[in-house]
Order: sequence, then C-alpha cells, then structure tokens
Amino acid sequence: MVTEVLMPKFGLTMTEGTIEEWKVKEGDSVKKGDVLFSVATDKLTNDVEADADGILLKVLVGEGGTAECKSVIAYIGEANDVIPGAAAPVVDKPSEAAESAAAVSPSVAAAAPKAVGDYVLAMPLAKKLAKEKGYDLSKIPGTGPNGVILARDVEAFVAGPKMSPMAAKLAAEYGVDVTKLDAKVQGRVMKADVLAAVGTKEETAPAAAVAAAPVVAAEGDKVVKVSPLRRSIAANMTKSWTTSPRVTYTRAVDVTEMKNLRAKLKDGLAAKGIKLTFNHILMKVVAKALTEFPEINSSFADNMLTMHAHVNMGLAVAKDGGLIVPNVKNCETKSLAEIADETEKLIEAARTGKLGMEDMTGGTFTISNLGAYGITSFSPIINQPELAILGVCAMVDTPVVVNGQIVVRTMMNLSLTADHRVVDGVQASEFLQRIAELLENPYMLLV
Repeated sequence: MVTEVLMPKFGLTMTEGTIEEWKVKEGDSVKKGDVLFSVATDKLTNDVEADADGILLKVLVGEGGTAECKSVIAYIGEANDVIPGAAAPVVDKPSEAAESAAAVSPSVAAAAPKAVGDYVLAMPLAKKLAKEKGYDLSKIPGTGPNGVILARDVEAFVAGPKMSPMAAKLAAEYGVDVTKLDAKVQGRVMKADVLAAVGTKEETAPAAAVAAAPVVAAEGDKVVKVSPLRRSIAANMTKSWTTSPRVTYTRAVDVTEMKNLRAKLKDGLAAKGIKLTFNHILMKVVAKALTEFPEINSSFADNMLTMHAHVNMGLAVAKDGGLIVPNVKNCETKSLAEIADETEKLIEAARTGKLGMEDMTGGTFTISNLGAYGITSFSPIINQPELAILGVCAMVDTPVVVNGQIVVRTMMNLSLTADHRVVDGVQASEFLQRIAELLENPYMLLV
C-alpha cells in the first residue's frame, strides 16, 4: 500500500514550506517515527517523521523546493507498489530514481495546460483565487507535484495580453486599455508601446513608473537564494514600513540602580540554575509599565483596536543571519526568576531550531537589544500587528550632574518606536517616562 507524504502545516498562518534537507534517499527503508526530512517555514525549521514503514519510493519535491501545506511531496510503500501516475512499479534502483527526482523539480517543471473540459488538478486555494479572478484553470500551467496548480501559479498567471513588467506598470499608471493596445503591436506589449498610446515620451514618464535597473552579477560575485526566514523578514518589515506611520522617541535613562539590582540577585539565582541578565529586568519593568498603558499593549487591524488582557513579551533573538521573536506569555504575572528561566529556555530553543509555533505567535510587545554591539541609538521597526517596540542601547559610564555635583553614572538610551495611528506623542513619552522611572528605582517593582 502506497502512503502519501504530505507537506505539514505548522500553525494557522503557514501556507507553504521549503524542504531544507532529505534525511533519507529514494530507495532507502524507513520505519514509522524515523526523521524523513526537515522543512523550513518563515519562522522556524522542523524535522518531519515518517507515518508508515516501507521504502521511500519517490521524492516529488527536492531539497530547496517549496510546496503548499497538505500537498503530496513523496511516497512511501513497498518495492512492487505503483505510485499514482506511474505505469509500472517503481524500479528497484535508488540511484536512478534519485537522479530522476533531481532532474525534474516540481517547483520549476510546469505541466502543460489542460484542454477545456479536462479534469484539472489544483489546490483548493488555487481554485478559489482562479474563481475570484475569473481565470480558466485549464489554461494555467501547474508547477506543483504531478502538475498540480498551486496558488502561486494563479497569482503569476496573466490572463490578458503578454506584457513586459514595465509596460504593465505604465499601463496602470496612465489608465491604458491594454486589450485594445495588444491588437496594434506585434508580440509582447512593451513600455514604448504604452507611452506611444498616450503620446508621452519616455523621458517624461512619471518617476513612480521608472523601474530599478536589473541587478547584473559580475565575475566573482556570489548570488545566493535567501532563506525562508530572510524572505519572511523582508516581507514583514516591508509591510510594517508601509503600514505604520511611526515615530521613534529616544530617552537617556540612569541604569545604575538596575546594575546594582542584578549584581545583588544574580549569584543567588545562579545557585538555582537561573541566569539573570539585564534583558530579564527590562522585560519585567516593561511588562509592569504596559499594564498601566493598555492602549500600547494592543493590536490595530481593520480599524479595530484590540487591547490585550496579558502582556506577551517578545525578545528579538539573532539566528542564522536573521531575527526571530519568541515571546514569554503572561509576562506581567511572572516573577523575575520565572521570566529569566523561561526566556533563556526560549533563546536556547530558538538557536537550536526547537521552538514551537506557539512560542512565536501571540506577542503583544517586543524588545530589541543592540547594547552589546555598542549601539547608542536606533529606530527599531514595529513587529506587526503590535503598536510599539522598545530599542535598548549600550550602557555607558557618563559624567552627569546630580544634586549640583558632577558624578559618573551608568546611562543607557531607550528608543521607543510607536505607531502614530494609535499612539500619540504624549502617550508614548509618558510610557517611556514610566519605564525610566521603574529602571531608575527598581524597588518600585515590589509595589
């Protein structure tokens, strides 16, 4: 009996995954529970185990290939089993089968369009998108396993005349009906054709329609495909940058007493196996301040403000050339020792690829600390749909005036970036002032 190996779905927001590594080769025997492959999502990497005993008969998505969740990426069975779509049993030659799988990657080999009336293999989301756009599925090439049409195939499909990207952009800019223009030109509609249709010279085209020059790799350049994590960061940061009108407020804080507090507590907690850092104290302080400013511990979407009942404090963690943000749930209810213990476990899990999806979702506020790198001021980008993020800078011994006397105190800049759609300047300043007050007088955490 042939068993389908499906692309797993980790969490509600996951729509596709990328095969990072196959742990076994075609023709290898596997047992239920053996690790088959590792899959990378936009947030984490997980190992996936076999659901059945047998032989890995066929790999449909090779390493580096991407497939939608719940789509078939491989088959497990016995040597004489016939996999769907095959005319004969799979050959008992692992090396030849592996070469065949490597030669044809479902992510790049598109199936020929189906004739009208033929049954069309398509994912549910692809069918939904095609219906919404009024596209005929039989005319859309599929790039999924066995020619299955994926959502991205529908998005990439252009139902109208063939056009260059710049021609399409200019047509939208000037309101040109490209269906009429297509009959007047030979082959693909180009930028010059659109400009000619509106009587506009190329040099007078609007600046918004001018495309960036393509990147051309010179000899010695190294071109690499970015990871799913980096692609996710790029998409999320772009979304945040274009969504939130943000303002960054920077304030110097005297953290001498915070340093003293850590010095007094760290040895006692270390004896219990708990490592106490300044990040943990900051998380405790910010969580307390957020309970007093519920509008900042909120999310804003679809013109609705959701004020969260608890503070789920995210801490940006560097991992493999990117950042991930696990969060401590209900941070405002936990002791400093509990926050320290849970945070360090999350950081370790993040760096070893063992974070669960629940650790990555549900955050209500984020702290990003660049103090260890000597940074004294920066503008962190909000982690949507949160409304603010706190940037923590380096601690620097600084001469200051206290009671008319020049003394050396440990100072640290805090940079709060807030979404001005909801958080006004006065409110952001008062929130930052409260954080400063608690850091300069940490005994107030006991009140």
